[in-house]
Amino acid sequence: METLGAFLGEVGRNLANTVLSRFATLKKFQKNIQTMKEELQKLICQENEITEDIDLAKIEGKHPSGQVKEWLKKVDKIKHEVEEIEQKARLLLGADPLDASIGQGCFLDSNMCQRYQLSKSAAKKCDEVKQLIKESCDLPPMEDRKLSDIRVEHIPAPSLVGQKAPEKLNQLMEILADKGITRIAVYGMGGSGKTTLVKTLNNRLESSASEFFDMVIWVPVSNDLDMKKVQSRVAERLNLALNAEESTERRAGKLHRVLKSGKRFLLILDDVWEKIDLDIVGIPQGDDQANCKIILTTRSLGVCREMMTDKEIKMELLNEEEAWNLFAQNAGNVVESEDINPLAREIARECGGLPLAIETMGKSMRDKTMIQLWQNALWQLKHSEPHYGSFDKVYLRLKLSYNSLPSKIFKWCFLSCSLYPENFLIKTRELIYCWIAEGLIGERQTLEESFNDGIAKLEYLKDSCMLEQGEGIGTVKMHSVLREVAIWISSNEKETGFFSSSLQGMQKLRTSFRRVSFMNESITSLPTRLLGASNLTVLFLQCNPLNKIPDGFFREVRVLKFLNLSSTQITSLPSSLLHLRELHTLLLRDCRSLENLPPLGGLYKLQVLDLCGTRIRELPKDMGKLIHLRDLNLSHTHHLEIIMEGSISGLSSLEVLDMSFSAYKWDVKRNVEGAAFDELLSLRQLSVLHIRLDTVDCVALDYAGPWFGRLKEYTIRIGTRSCDTNLPTQHDEKRVILRGVDLLKRGLEELLCSASALDLVSCGGMSSLSDIVARKSSCGLPNLKSLTISNCGCITSLLIGEQNLRSTLTNLEHLTLSRLDNLATMVDGIVRRGCLGNLKTIKVVGCGRLKNLISFALLRLVQNIEEIKVSDCRRMKQLIAENYYETLPKLKTIELRDMETLRTVCSREMEGSALERIEVSNCPRLGKLPFTAHDALTIKQIRGDLNWWNSLRWRKDADKISLQQRFQATED
Repeated sequence: METLGAFLGEVGRNLANTVLSRFATLKKFQKNIQTMKEELQKLICQENEITEDIDLAKIEGKHPSGQVKEWLKKVDKIKHEVEEIEQKARLLLGADPLDASIGQGCFLDSNMCQRYQLSKSAAKKCDEVKQLIKESCDLPPMEDRKLSDIRVEHIPAPSLVGQKAPEKLNQLMEILADKGITRIAVYGMGGSGKTTLVKTLNNRLESSASEFFDMVIWVPVSNDLDMKKVQSRVAERLNLALNAEESTERRAGKLHRVLKSGKRFLLILDDVWEKIDLDIVGIPQGDDQANCKIILTTRSLGVCREMMTDKEIKMELLNEEEAWNLFAQNAGNVVESEDINPLAREIARECGGLPLAIETMGKSMRDKTMIQLWQNALWQLKHSEPHYGSFDKVYLRLKLSYNSLPSKIFKWCFLSCSLYPENFLIKTRELIYCWIAEGLIGERQTLEESFNDGIAKLEYLKDSCMLEQGEGIGTVKMHSVLREVAIWISSNEKETGFFSSSLQGMQKLRTSFRRVSFMNESITSLPTRLLGASNLTVLFLQCNPLNKIPDGFFREVRVLKFLNLSSTQITSLPSSLLHLRELHTLLLRDCRSLENLPPLGGLYKLQVLDLCGTRIRELPKDMGKLIHLRDLNLSHTHHLEIIMEGSISGLSSLEVLDMSFSAYKWDVKRNVEGAAFDELLSLRQLSVLHIRLDTVDCVALDYAGPWFGRLKEYTIRIGTRSCDTNLPTQHDEKRVILRGVDLLKRGLEELLCSASALDLVSCGGMSSLSDIVARKSSCGLPNLKSLTISNCGCITSLLIGEQNLRSTLTNLEHLTLSRLDNLATMVDGIVRRGCLGNLKTIKVVGCGRLKNLISFALLRLVQNIEEIKVSDCRRMKQLIAENYYETLPKLKTIELRDMETLRTVCSREMEGSALERIEVSNCPRLGKLPFTAHDALTIKQIRGDLNWWNSLRWRKDADKISLQQRFQATED
């Protein structure tokens, strides 16, 4: 009983203690909640300090330890738990638990149990918070930043196609190894494989990145440039936290500090459409960029220039064999079918070597066996109608380039090129005239200024890979797929008004059409009227076998501004032509049957008239009324004999006159029937003149007057009709060709003094060029850059020292001497330094008395010579005279042909030579070359007959062995 009492007493005491403890906890409800919040605020302050330390450490290239990261996770968790306790307390009391008005009578509250539990949880959580605050004092410092273990992120990429792509990949690798190159561009038209190339490069660096870089960062850019997205992509690879709310400048500062930290980075910026300001992104430049290289891909060479790239690599299109292999690979074995193979090959050709088009077209036709589907695909491809599956994606991809052009004017300049046939070499001059007529080039004070604007637009389109340089001088071309895209755009954007079709298309003309081409469509006849095209401003009819244009054909197109009838077989022009009062440009070039012209005076807005190669015998009597005409081309008018007086002088706006190889004879007499030479002198706007004159008297008429000084470009031929040979020169800006002329005759001074290119053929009156250049009136021919002298038998030496008392020919760069039978020496006596000081090339042919080319006296003058070519000089024994004090330090090329007496190039070794190439043909006595093994470092090629090479004598066997690898045998 006593034991039971003791037990009950103990139970009672424990129960009492428990009840009292719980009441104490319940009583401290508000205090526990308040203390928990206060301690949490201390913890949050500590968290903020540590977070700030982490941000600063990241900027310095460091990162938090795992212990710090784990502590931050615990803090984040406990903040949520405290928030839950606070939320329950608010709900229980219906007010803020810290409100001083709450608490009285809480012990009698019916929710006593819940309050007790919350008070107990708050007290426990408070202890945990205090423990985290204590732990924060023992956290380790920030560690050095560790870049991602993934130096290179693998990017899925298709295989490279084409023989040149692997070469370009290797080229990129070599460039990356060059410490002097920090910015590299890969550019080319859309779909040419730029991205594939750099993706392949990225993936190749997976195995070799450590040799070059600590990290490769791939950044897709695209045509909607977003600087923050670019920054975020770079930061993601760097494990650098960027706040989306921060300014671009602040984010850039953080990136910049990491990227210039000393680590080696490669940034690949793919698909760049406009200049990226690297400072705004945070990418180091200048001295800070030493360890941060950039590769960018773009469709625009202009972007490369704006971003000041050090090296640009252009993506080449595939050749026909490569294109076929790629197409067959994507289309499958069906292309081997006998019926389908020809169609498949034609489709592959239509893709123009563009990988994107080839792959897309091949996949769309994969394993299709119905020949009708292949026939339809080819037809639609040729007619620019991408309605057969996924090929329209190619057009849309390429249309991005069109959309990126800076204005509607540039877009229409591009679309106008689609008026020409596929793969056509477009003459830039003709194209620019079309743009001027259309108003795509603003009115300029002079035609030259308008052309400069046109050239700038062409270069922009070429830099944007929308046009390509043509094979011929002064031409451009449009890629076949881009042309199809242009036609597709025109058909979908009706306001452009472009239309290119065959003769049948003339029946489909609508008032919305403004620019129409029926070029090269084998059209032999035309309808009576061109109906339904009242708004037509541009009409191409050139290169058709037309022999007649109906009289009323042009009645309905009275706003026409540009008309091209070149290379047709028309014999005359229709009367309705005179209704074209808005006509700006009329091209009749190479209309070889055209003999008669109607009165043209009514075309008072005409600015360009091209009659080159026509059979016209006379100009219309009212030609002088064309007061706005700026360019008149009468070249190769071999039957033109009549130009009425006043016809030329009335052309008060004329800036360009081309009458080269025209039959018209200019006369100095002012009272003869027809236009005399003095009519040209009255043309105050004339700046370009190409003309042939029979005598010197014409230019002597007013050689001292102001007219000649106004000419910026000219070709003036003086001599008999037999001088119609197109002699090549290096510089054609201001060219004078004299044949059978007495060079000492008065009247040539002004002409010779201003010429930049001079051809003397069968001329007399001098025994040396010094007879001309030494004359006071010639001023030493200071503007001459190219000189050709042929068949002038009176010349015995080029220059005579005693006659050259001052520097002459100081700017001459190219010298050609041909068939000068009595030329015995180049320089006779000592000529002052400065003469021939800029000479770069010498070519000598058939000068039979010349025993050496570069004499002692000449050697000291021609220190800038780069190329020497000599042939058929039967007495020449030595090319370059021996001189221990002078060399030819810039000489790169020597060509020697057909000289049986030539024994040596130079009697001693050509020390310090920059020679890269020498070619020897039919010089049997040339038994030694002045080279040693050391020259193998600079010489790239030695060409000649194998027997001649094997017979050469060498000072040391090592010399021949070293140079043997540079030798290339020529065919007999």
